[in-house]
Amino acid sequence: MKFELFTQAALTEDLPDFQLRKGDLVTVVEHLPANEHHEEGYVVEVFDVLGKTMHVLSLRSTQLQALKPNAVPSMREVASSL
Repeated sequence: MKFELFTQAALTEDLPDFQLRKGDLVTVVEHLPANEHHEEGYVVEVFDVLGKTMHVLSLRSTQLQALKPNAVPSMREVASSL
């Protein structure tokens, strides 16, 4: 699936190194086209609920999914060392 820049997507898997879980929301900020060395991907930004940037990550396109109707976002805390 192709994601438009500055739209939200959800993670398809846990990313424990970043305290992120499947279903967490991210914002797509850059498209990384596939080449002979890397599959297609995206640079995403992860924000806390107050809008502060927590992470900027490069992910494979398979690690993202489009938002679905009837899905409800939630709030959870992560370690304050971020």
